[in-house]
Amino acid sequence: MSKKKKNNNFNKEFEVGKLNNDSTPLESTDKELDNKKSYATLIENDKKNIPKKKHFIVRFFLMLLLVSCVGYFISCLFLESATSSIQVLVEGLFIVFFTIIFIILAFTSTRRKQGGILVATLLLFSYFVIQIGLSAGVIFFPSFKQVDNFIGKDLVSVVEWADANHILLEQDYEYSDMVDEYSIISQNIKPGTKLQNIKSIEIAVSEGPNPAKEIVIPSMVSWDSERVLNFVKNNHLTNVSVSFVQSDKAVDTVIEQNKNGNLPRNTELELVFSSGEELDYSEVKLIDLTKKSEFEAIFYLKQHHIKYEVKQEFSSKIKRSFVTKQSRKALDMVKIDEDLVTIYVSKGPKIKVIDFKDKSIADITNWAIKNKLKLEFVDRYDDSIKENKIIEANYHKGDIIEQGSTVQLVISRGKLTMPKFKSLREFREWADKYEIKYEEKYEFSNEVAAGEVIRYSYKTGDTIKNNDSIIVVISDGKKIEVPDLVGMKKADIISKLKKLGLNYNFVYKSSSSVSKDKAISQSIKASSKVSANTTITITLSNGKEEVNKRTEASNNKNNSSNNSSNNSNNSGSGNTNNQNKPSGCDTSKGASLNIQAGSSGAQTKSMITQMNPNHKFKFNMVNNCPNGDTSPGAVCTNLEGVWKSFCDTIVIDIVN
Repeated sequence: MSKKKKNNNFNKEFEVGKLNNDSTPLESTDKELDNKKSYATLIENDKKNIPKKKHFIVRFFLMLLLVSCVGYFISCLFLESATSSIQVLVEGLFIVFFTIIFIILAFTSTRRKQGGILVATLLLFSYFVIQIGLSAGVIFFPSFKQVDNFIGKDLVSVVEWADANHILLEQDYEYSDMVDEYSIISQNIKPGTKLQNIKSIEIAVSEGPNPAKEIVIPSMVSWDSERVLNFVKNNHLTNVSVSFVQSDKAVDTVIEQNKNGNLPRNTELELVFSSGEELDYSEVKLIDLTKKSEFEAIFYLKQHHIKYEVKQEFSSKIKRSFVTKQSRKALDMVKIDEDLVTIYVSKGPKIKVIDFKDKSIADITNWAIKNKLKLEFVDRYDDSIKENKIIEANYHKGDIIEQGSTVQLVISRGKLTMPKFKSLREFREWADKYEIKYEEKYEFSNEVAAGEVIRYSYKTGDTIKNNDSIIVVISDGKKIEVPDLVGMKKADIISKLKKLGLNYNFVYKSSSSVSKDKAISQSIKASSKVSANTTITITLSNGKEEVNKRTEASNNKNNSSNNSSNNSNNSGSGNTNNQNKPSGCDTSKGASLNIQAGSSGAQTKSMITQMNPNHKFKFNMVNNCPNGDTSPGAVCTNLEGVWKSFCDTIVIDIVN
């Protein structure tokens, strides 16, 4: 055994012996092993009892974190951007509470965990600093533009926002008891919506309490004058009249009332007050009526039986509907029912109309709000006026108007470019809305379905100048050649027309040369080009030979000579007007009518006239027949084959 190894063994033996209070080393036995274990345990316990040193940097940042946490909570309470909702305050309280718990735990943790605590502290500290900077407006993050929450905001700020973001602002005015005048009640686009695909926003603007709103008007009988005045003011009643009469009831109390219950605010409400059994005075010391409302001033004058008159005038100092001045000074003695007092009521300031064409929408709105005017906007395309500039208005520069007037403005949408349309209906709605001229033409097309647009005279994106007309070409469907149906049987005609996609209508006529149910003629000539679903009227033979018509006509003549003259006044579909008969006309001469319908009222009229050259007709163009038929060109009464005298004027109703 080497000398070094012996020394090590000796040292170990010595230490163990020392711990056991022995003066000499112990031998290596089982007891020695137990002593070694006890020694190791004691050393470990001593290490645990050593006082721990806190990391200075960690403590420093924990203190900074506490300060930033307090600063963040203060920003939640006081900074404008953070006070928009209770939710922000609740979230702030939660985060502050969590941070304080974290700081307490960090101060009591072991040394070996200080690295993780430092990282967490730095992250929380950075979060608070960023939040404070955002609330104070010092730090900004790039973000997508979104729709703000306008509810409760004044109209001027909303107009400025819309103008800055190139959004068309459509304003609608509504009454509101809860929202201040010229503040926003509602908006049609949800706050937070991205502006990427938004071109316009509709907002509802408050114009104050609704005068027509229904409220409960109680019975005021026995109320004193002060209580009545307060009720009228607080409930915005606008049509109250009062009178004072002698009565044994208490002075200045209501003794009669014409209406009560659920009534609109502007209902004419008449109140009669008692002025006592008799007046014990002949003069009244006049009070200062200026700055009182018109109703309050008139109430006072009637209450004291003072004759009065009301005149209107502009005033920039006194609010609208309030008294500006009086003809007799305050404290003057006025004789009741004799001296006249004139009160002048403010119409508000004299408003001089500005030049709208030189102003932006934001400037005009600000001017209107300042002068308590209402605005109505209509937009129109105009290639000579820049977008969002005023084209015209219902008032001109220099006009004098009053508060409450409505200013109507036409705003330019700039030059008109041809949009892309999904359907003919969408095009028509767009053109009608912006009063754009257009002309519709029809063409056959094998590719485009009937009723759909084949093309426009302008391509998408093309500029359309003022007063230009857009030509829209509409498909008539596939071009179909009308077959020759004369001589064909009814069943064959139906089969052939169905295969071609054409509609049909049958009328009958006597014929001695054509077999029954065979075609004699057709309303549209063979080889004509028509569109699908066109109706062709086919005249079929009923197989009866036309005979003895002259004998039948003679009998009709004899019968008609016995009728009263009132029959000559009959009119309507198929009636004859005998007043139009030429004197000495031979009523025995006539012929059976050949009535065929075309595809339009004009075509039917032309066909009937050509096929019955010796008859006289009066055509009434109607929207529909009594039986409900609205097919263009339809004849409302079936006169096919009916014999009529050449002397008669035959009245026929045709669907236009």
